[in-house]
Amino acid sequence: MHKIVFTNTRMAIQKVRLISISIDEVTIMDFQSWLNVHVYLVDGWKPNPILLTMEQLVNGGTIDNLTKVIVDNVLQYEGLSKFDLVSKLIRFGANGVLVF
Repeated sequence: MHKIVFTNTRMAIQKVRLISISIDEVTIMDFQSWLNVHVYLVDGWKPNPILLTMEQLVNGGTIDNLTKVIVDNVLQYEGLSKFDLVSKLIRFGANGVLVF
């Protein structure tokens, strides 16, 4: 099931011309910090949301670690180069206690 979702997500992201990324940090009851990464596929100016990943922040909420978690996960799912990512990205939004 995971492989099918992964493949479908990658194909959908590669197909669209523009994407938007939104992240939200959540701290749960046992003080673990998790980062939700959502990608919105902009197709015909209508955003279609996809929950890309939910990653535990084991190395803290520093700007360097958050950037690495986000970029690594987005590039992993998209199968794009960093240049391609920058050319598709039209918006980045962040929310949460530790986020930027």
